[in-house]
Amino acid sequence: MGTLFFEIALTLYFAGFLLSISELVRKKTDFEKIIFILCLSGFVLHTVYLAVRYIISGQAPVFSMHEATSFFAWSILSLSIFINYFYRTKILNFGIILSFLLMFISAFFSRNIPIIKPELRSPLIDLHAILALFGIALFSIAFIFSILYLIQEKSVKSKKFGGFEKILPSLEILDRMNYRLIFWGFPVYTVALLCGLIKYLHLGEIVFDPKQVCSFITWIVYLAIFYLMVKGDWRKKKAAYLTIIGFLLVIIGFFGVNLLTESFHRKLWA
Repeated sequence: MGTLFFEIALTLYFAGFLLSISELVRKKTDFEKIIFILCLSGFVLHTVYLAVRYIISGQAPVFSMHEATSFFAWSILSLSIFINYFYRTKILNFGIILSFLLMFISAFFSRNIPIIKPELRSPLIDLHAILALFGIALFSIAFIFSILYLIQEKSVKSKKFGGFEKILPSLEILDRMNYRLIFWGFPVYTVALLCGLIKYLHLGEIVFDPKQVCSFITWIVYLAIFYLMVKGDWRKKKAAYLTIIGFLLVIIGFFGVNLLTESFHRKLWA
């Protein structure tokens, strides 16, 4: 099932992870090109791995904890590479760190392809799962920019620029990228929830289990962020704090609810 592609991709991500940590500790960007090549090479192999699982199963490779965590990592890295290359914003170090950690976690889950119930196999469910994961990947990158914004904002106030802050983008860039990520992430996540709602209404499976409740609360938080950002009443520091809260809800919903509660969604992960 393409396990070799996964293992090699994980190894390349690990190398990128180590070099990124080294750059952040030394407050230099000596390995920038090498990290980009490692990330891009690992991303290609990771894509092949996901494609192989799709070809074998005929369903989106997102319906087990291994697949979902792996796809989550893939989405974060794809966004990081895109932002790093097209927006010339140095985010790849942080993107590969988060992606490697997620890939490392995914390696501990069963790699068996889950058997989805016949009544649940549909393009709508595939779209629901893929968009939900890609939406929370956008939120995750926004979380990174929010953390970096708070670090940079603190350094500006204290007028100290000799440390870690000197390799970060400016406050304006960090705030603008956070806005763009929420601006795109919220609609993507909303469409994902709507796709799931339509399918579950058709199945009669609206039971308001912990997963659905957590997803709704997360949506409400990002709705508030989206509204206040677009309206222009709430940007910068306050938006960064609320984005961090939203990300914590994402993590609780993704790992805590999925692993520790009896959710309807767990029935998909045989």
